[in-house]
Amino acid sequence: MRAVLLLALVALAAARVEPEGLLYPERLPADAPKRRPNIIQILTDDQDAHMGGDWWQPGLRKHLANEGLNFTNYITNFAVCCPSRATILAGQCAHNTGVVGLGGDRGMLNPLGGFQRFVDMGLEERTAAYVLQQAGYRTGLVGKYLNGYTSQTAWHVPKGWDRWFAFGEIDYYNFTISDQGANKLYGTEPEDYSTDVLTAEAVKFIQQARDDDRPFFLYLAPYACHRPHIPAPRHIGKYKGLKIPRVPSWNASEQHTRQKVSFMRDLPPLDHETADALDFEYQTRAETLLAVDDMIEAVIGALKELGELDNTYIFYTADNGYKLGHHRLSGKITAYENDIRLPFFARGPGVPRGLVLPHLVGNVDLAPTWLDVAGVKDPYAAQRDGISLGPLLRGEAAALENPDTHRVGILIEKPVTTAFLDLHVSILVPEARPGALDLFEGRRPRRLANGSWPQQVLDFEFQSRHFNERAAARLSDKSAWYYGYEKEAGFRKYIELALQNGISLEGLIKGSNEEFPVAYYGLRTYSRGGTYKLIQYPNGYELYDLTADPHEVHNIYSTAPRELVAELETTLAGLKDCKGASCRVRSISAVSANPLRR
Repeated sequence: MRAVLLLALVALAAARVEPEGLLYPERLPADAPKRRPNIIQILTDDQDAHMGGDWWQPGLRKHLANEGLNFTNYITNFAVCCPSRATILAGQCAHNTGVVGLGGDRGMLNPLGGFQRFVDMGLEERTAAYVLQQAGYRTGLVGKYLNGYTSQTAWHVPKGWDRWFAFGEIDYYNFTISDQGANKLYGTEPEDYSTDVLTAEAVKFIQQARDDDRPFFLYLAPYACHRPHIPAPRHIGKYKGLKIPRVPSWNASEQHTRQKVSFMRDLPPLDHETADALDFEYQTRAETLLAVDDMIEAVIGALKELGELDNTYIFYTADNGYKLGHHRLSGKITAYENDIRLPFFARGPGVPRGLVLPHLVGNVDLAPTWLDVAGVKDPYAAQRDGISLGPLLRGEAAALENPDTHRVGILIEKPVTTAFLDLHVSILVPEARPGALDLFEGRRPRRLANGSWPQQVLDFEFQSRHFNERAAARLSDKSAWYYGYEKEAGFRKYIELALQNGISLEGLIKGSNEEFPVAYYGLRTYSRGGTYKLIQYPNGYELYDLTADPHEVHNIYSTAPRELVAELETTLAGLKDCKGASCRVRSISAVSANPLRR
């Protein structure tokens, strides 16, 4: 025993970990499994709560929704990739991680973000993965880490990860992987499809439990359903004809948009071409998730084969949501439900089966939850802003029966004014007839070489000429290469593509600027008394009663009872700089009283 303690102290000193207790897990209940539970976090990209409905993914329904908990009010603190992922790993709101942008080497992107910012803030040694590793877990990251982590930084394997298989240049094909710090390039063959590559690696990681007595933590992060929404070959066309539900917020009417803050009032309505493009994007987003469903099946199968399924917690969620023409906008970043409310499913030992819970939970809760279910003492507990979901996962009656016992309010934020400039576009493929696109240097459209490709709309990501030139330089000639020619200022551009399967086409792209050039703070509530959202912009407020107006088209800020508005504003003001326990809103009396329902 003394020898074991000495080795632990030596390891602690070598790692320069100051807080006590890092290597000492909490004692587990007497009836708990002898081996500590495994933990798997599956994290998709840009999957909103609607797109996370288990009807898209039968495997998700079968293995997670039916076998565990489905949380319908899971909220991301910051609705864009990198800040959200930093929050997930560190268990802190974006204003505390300091990661409030995407980072990267393109001047259009916020420098206060990205992988390098995460490193500079000292967060890699405070992640839940690092704590779990120090407590004896075998840890693995398979898939997407943080924006700004590229093939140029692939040599860097962060502390806290035993297995590192992370995207460098990220895509569905023609991507790179940092395999324990060494760059690995994948091509354009069907077996190179990135979701399938990650699935195979995840299964290998799980199978290593045969020869390793340690419990494991696996962070599995596919690219789906991020743009450019390329389904696996076996899934192309599976949801052909699928259309976006025409809810009130979709292509919102003038009556609704004029209730928004000033810079949103002049957004033009969607035209028919844009609507068709967005419908096709909706279809292909759903189709990319079918490979994630296959991933779930493979993970469950590997756990069953090892006899580990009943001793493994599996969590499923996304980094942020996504709009497709809702509020006349596309993309993410806003405080609206499409962007901040995400799917969240959980199963594991002792987790009630088949329950749908309205409790207000969020991405800030994941790190504390992982450590709680592992029985690991967290030396950074005071710095975590979230709340463990342990009582809900353990089926404690008081927690399940009263959602207000968890929290009644949660912060949503974009605390910087720097724009996230990201053009969201679709290629509109015209009829192949002479002169149809005789607009640029005499170019004329060519006929599609392979009629199997959808001819009416092809989704595409066009961020900037600089980015496209760089991408063209690094992609092989078997892959999609592209050049952009500006026709005019704005969002109509000429495009020429040579695709991996031999199709050639030309077309015009039309896009909406995903730039959301203002900071905002928001408060999202859920209580048995009512569900509200207050958004504070530099030039105004929006307030929605989500019970009566789930699509956020009726701004009631000027008409709501003043006691409700005042308490929501006071609560939000207290959250902007919150840290630790002060981020956990347990009571808002005006919400509980629900003056709008009197």
